[in-house]
Amino acid sequence: MRFSLILSLFLLATFSTAQANSLIGKSSLSETEAQLTAMPDKTPDDQFALGAVRFLRGIEKTLQLRWQHNMVMESIDLPVLRLPVPPNAKSKPFNPALITDLFRELLTDMDASRVALDAIDGAEVALDLDLKTMWFDINMNGIRDTGESILEVGAVTLMDGAISGGAENTPSMKVRFDTADVAWLTAYTHMISAAGEMVVAFDPTEAIASVMDANVAMKELLGNTPKRFGFDMQFGGWVDQFAMAYGALNQQPDATHTRAAHAHLLSMIAENKTFWAGIETETDNFNEWIPNRNQTAALGFELDPDTGTVWQEILADAEALLNGELLINYWRISPVGGVNVQKLFMDPPPVDIVTWVQGAGLLPYLERGPVITAANLRRFEELTAGNPLLFSFLFN
Repeated sequence: MRFSLILSLFLLATFSTAQANSLIGKSSLSETEAQLTAMPDKTPDDQFALGAVRFLRGIEKTLQLRWQHNMVMESIDLPVLRLPVPPNAKSKPFNPALITDLFRELLTDMDASRVALDAIDGAEVALDLDLKTMWFDINMNGIRDTGESILEVGAVTLMDGAISGGAENTPSMKVRFDTADVAWLTAYTHMISAAGEMVVAFDPTEAIASVMDANVAMKELLGNTPKRFGFDMQFGGWVDQFAMAYGALNQQPDATHTRAAHAHLLSMIAENKTFWAGIETETDNFNEWIPNRNQTAALGFELDPDTGTVWQEILADAEALLNGELLINYWRISPVGGVNVQKLFMDPPPVDIVTWVQGAGLLPYLERGPVITAANLRRFEELTAGNPLLFSFLFN
C-alpha cells in the first residue's frame, strides 16, 4: 500500500469554527495556529480547530524544509516525502540528517495536535468547512501561490494529476465534521507518529552520508570526462535511493522507537474503533464526511451498508497481528505458522533481505499458530467497487 494516504488527511483536517473561520484559509497556518493557541476559554470546536491546524502545520513544515533543500523524494513511499514541492532555485545544501530531523519534528507536531484534541474530552463537536479554502505556504512567502492549495497537493498525490482548471475553479466542498471525527483525526495523528518513530528507529543519516560520499568520490574519478547516456543517467537516482533505504534498514534499529511505533499503531486502531462506534449513533444527515448507513456523503461517494463493518474486521486483523495473535504467513513453514509481528516491534532485528527471504534472519520470530488471511481485504475490495485504496485513505 502506498503511504500517500497522508493526503486524505489534508483534505479533511481543515476545520473551522465561527471564531476561526476568518483566519483559516486567509491567514497562513502558522498565523492561524498562533491566534488559536492564544484564544482564551476555548470551546470544544476551538480545540478541534486547533488540533487540526497543528496537524496541518506539522505537514506544512515538512514541505517547507524539503523546499528549502530541494528534497524531491516523491518515489519514496513514506508519509510527507511523496508530497510534491516546487523547485527552489536558491536552495540550501542537502545534509544527511535532514530526513531524521524532519520526522523528529513531525513527531513533536503530532503530539501537539493530540494535546489539543484530547482537551475536547468527549464533548460535542460540529464544525463546518469548505475544503478548497486551505493552503500550505510551501515556499514560505506568506501568500497563497499556484500549487499550494491542499486540494492541488492532494490531486497530484492521490490522483496522479493536477486539478483541471486549478483549485480556484473547483466548486465548494463543504463538509461538517462531527464529534466522532475527533477520534478519526486522532487516529491519523497516531498513524503519522508510527511512521515517524520507525524512521527514527532506522535512522538513515549514516546510510545517506555513505552514498553521498561515494558519489563524490566516483565523480572525482570520472573527472571532466562527459558521462555516456546509459544506466547511470537513467537509473542512478533510483539506485542511490535504494542504497540509502537498504543501508538504513540493514542496521540494528532502536527498540525504544519501534516499541513506540507499535503503541501508536494500537492507539490508531483503538481511536478508529471509537470513530466507527460514534458515527453509528448519529441521527443527522448534513454534509457528512464519512456517513453511516442512514446518511449521505457530502462529497458524493456511496458506500455499501456493510463497508464499515468489513473495515472494522480489517482493523481487528491488524490488531491481532500487532498483538501476536495472528501471524504473517512465511513460505518455509506455511501453512502451520509464520512471523510474529509483535516480536519484530518489541525486539527488532536489522532488515536483511537475503536472510529474511532465506529464513535465518527471521528464525527468532517464526512460530506455529494461526495465520492472517486476505479474506476481509478481498471483501472490502468488493464492497468498494474497485477503489479499496481510496477508501482506506478516508477510513484510516
